[in-house]
Amino acid sequence: MKDLLKKTDNYFLILPILFLWIVKLPHLDLPFFWDEAWSYFPAIHKMYESGPGIFPGDLPLWDAKGHPLFFFFISSVWMKVAGLNIFFLRLLPMFISTGVLLASWTLLKKHISLSAANIAILLISVQQLFLAQAAMFLPEMLVTLLLLISLHAYLSRNFWVFSITGTAMVMTKETSIVFIATFLINHLFYYLNPDRKSRPYIIESLLMAIPLLSYVVFLILHKKAFGSWFFDDHLGYISISGTEVLGKMKIALSSIFINWGRVLILISVLGAMAIAIYKKSKPILSSLASVSLLLMIVFISFSSFNFYTQRYMLSMIVLFMIVASSILAKARFGNRFINLTIVAILAVIPAFYTFTKKSNADSDLGYIEVVHLHQEMVEFMEDQGWKNEPVSASFNMIFALRNPILGYIQTDQGFANVRDIKSFRQSRIFVHESTFYDDRSQLDSIKSEKFLLKRFENKHAWGEIYIETEITP
Repeated sequence: MKDLLKKTDNYFLILPILFLWIVKLPHLDLPFFWDEAWSYFPAIHKMYESGPGIFPGDLPLWDAKGHPLFFFFISSVWMKVAGLNIFFLRLLPMFISTGVLLASWTLLKKHISLSAANIAILLISVQQLFLAQAAMFLPEMLVTLLLLISLHAYLSRNFWVFSITGTAMVMTKETSIVFIATFLINHLFYYLNPDRKSRPYIIESLLMAIPLLSYVVFLILHKKAFGSWFFDDHLGYISISGTEVLGKMKIALSSIFINWGRVLILISVLGAMAIAIYKKSKPILSSLASVSLLLMIVFISFSSFNFYTQRYMLSMIVLFMIVASSILAKARFGNRFINLTIVAILAVIPAFYTFTKKSNADSDLGYIEVVHLHQEMVEFMEDQGWKNEPVSASFNMIFALRNPILGYIQTDQGFANVRDIKSFRQSRIFVHESTFYDDRSQLDSIKSEKFLLKRFENKHAWGEIYIETEITP
């Protein structure tokens, strides 16, 4: 019986991976949405057409937006292999997401225990942000994967591997320099112990600093290619206003630790730590948990000063699940059934929220209904023969209507005359839907001046098409 249970533990990782693919497979052919649609995928497609490249200048400034190009590079290479079929294209982010589960499992199995590894991938696999981004062409999942591999390499003292994966991480998203800096800070603390020699510290730190050096080289090349160190439009996102910083921090902490049923995991972790302190168990936090917490503290603080959006917190949620699993596995009860019941509850509650609490954003599974609705609206407009009519549309619909490569339009020809809502008086058709959050008074003017032709609904998602009365549907 013990041998059977051990085999079950060893192969448990297959179940969360299967769960991921079962949930996402039916939706891999969905068109691109939000940041995928207006920013990342068009840039990847442009690199696909011009040829994969990794240096500044291999993409125009507006397409790259100051970001390093590793994510665009591997995505465009994959596009060369998979072609332009959306289903096959989305296999790349699915492989990366599967890699996140495998990397989390390997990390915890090596540095904590097999049971901690199994708990972690189960908890990660049911998180709404992980499942939402699992098949999206967004860089955060790749950053998370490279962060986990870098963390594994750091704890294993394999600094050459760290320098490679850390460089790839920084070249995926420049904000990853925060992670590298945090590793260097932690490494300094490690060597403050007077019993440790300074020579290994210097050599190891130099290897760990290679990713930072790579970013400096990138900035120099960026300056040479475009005449500027950064993408100027992004510099305005930085804020030092105390009110804004505290507001962003509050949102981030709630998003990571409280929302979507994660508060139950937080309470369980705090309870396990309280029991460990009461029993005087040592150490309460492993090296893995300590480094992970430091990474979280520094990155959340940094994000509070920078531009904030929920999907940036993906790596933080994964680290939280890793820390939680390492603590819960150490504080487990002697009865296996009780342990399994607790873990099941901690997984089922977030899963319940994941599948029932849906918004119109790309940070939860509610995006599926929104994209289906956008498809229905675009198909209706194509059927009306409006390809050359002046159309005023909400942000996401602008790109769905203009760009055939995004997957909404049935032909190779997009809508030729699509504008934003500010031009609604110069447009004969107005398209309004549930991802639109602009000025309410402007919407009231549009609704009073135009005729509601058709309303679309798909659960929480909705859309409306308004026309001038003289247009014949």
